[in-house]
Amino acid sequence: KTAAALAGKHIRLNKELAHSVRDAMSVERVKAYLARKYATSSDTPQLVDPANQLAEFFHTNMPELDMGWSLLFDEVDLRNSVHDHFDILDTNAGVTWEERKAGAAAKVIRAFTEAITTVKLTEYSAGVGILDRWLERQMFWNVDEALAEFRAKYYDLLASSHYGLLTALSSGVNQAFATDDVKTANNAMGTILRAVKSKGYGAGQSARFYAVCEVEQVGRLEKMLTAQRGSAIVDQGTVSQPLMVGIEAVIGTTHIAAGSTGWYLVLPGRKMKTGRFKDIKVEDTRNAYVSANDLVGVAQFNAAIGDSDQVRRVLFA
Repeated sequence: KTAAALAGKHIRLNKELAHSVRDAMSVERVKAYLARKYATSSDTPQLVDPANQLAEFFHTNMPELDMGWSLLFDEVDLRNSVHDHFDILDTNAGVTWEERKAGAAAKVIRAFTEAITTVKLTEYSAGVGILDRWLERQMFWNVDEALAEFRAKYYDLLASSHYGLLTALSSGVNQAFATDDVKTANNAMGTILRAVKSKGYGAGQSARFYAVCEVEQVGRLEKMLTAQRGSAIVDQGTVSQPLMVGIEAVIGTTHIAAGSTGWYLVLPGRKMKTGRFKDIKVEDTRNAYVSANDLVGVAQFNAAIGDSDQVRRVLFA
């Protein structure tokens, strides 16, 4: 009986061992192991799709990019739309609130006047080739530099397109210098708030603004922001009055030329809009003639300032 039991146990152990060996050496397990160990750009980069690498690269390591313009514009998301444009409406119904006597009818305005600014999509594209030699010789620094430039130039295009709308405004938005930077900024705020008073923007004395300037003048504007009520710069008479503008942030950019005659005070959003029709899409194709993978990026966007009354170019002395 004992011998039979031992024989049965031996048979069961052999079966379990056979199953273990079979499972351990299965094709699926081997594939999973190889994928986990080798499908990395540092070991065998040819196993990784360059387009996927680029897409991931575009969404990482972005804190140094110039994205300050995105604080100024409201976004119109048209990525899932069939439209090739969007409109900025200047609606003015002439609505007024009036005292109403008992039993009297409310005055209803039905005659709307609208001016429409149509903003059409604009498509941009660029390409870069990843040479086989770079991958074969593990020259990853060349790949990194090519992708970094590809990405940086796209965001540079976004920045220049949006800041360019500010610099393209006519001299009609200029705010003349008055005594010092602080008083000039206060005057600019008053000019903007009075200009948009009847436009339904909901902008009162507590409205938040942004200051946009060339990078060389960021320090000058930051100093101006210290001119608060009770501060030493005011108490000592360095400036004529405290700063009353609610400036959310100073945006310094190289897309405003050095030596500019002033900076921009911006009431953000409202009729300042940017449209996203297609996020950057990257496709790759094999180019056997030059032994390379060519990456081509395509993006669609556009923006407009529908009401220049939201901006003042605050001039220096």
